[in-house]
Amino acid sequence: MEILTPKEASELLKISEYTVLDYARRGKIPARKVANRWRFSKDELIDWFGTPTLDILLREAEQEYREGKTVRLLAKDEQ
Repeated sequence: MEILTPKEASELLKISEYTVLDYARRGKIPARKVANRWRFSKDELIDWFGTPTLDILLREAEQEYREGKTVRLLAKDEQ
């Protein structure tokens, strides 16, 4: 099992390191704290990425919108 730092995980997933850490804190991606530092299993991240993750994140964003925690951004064709 290959263990990744937040920077390595962000490079693997092609998202910012800030987003990786935010998702880890919120429990949205598989992560563990080791000696107070976030670490990621490469295999678990690849498995996580293969699940219908986008659908899950979209449902969570819609829920946050309904609860007034965020605002809805309009696509260009909706403006």
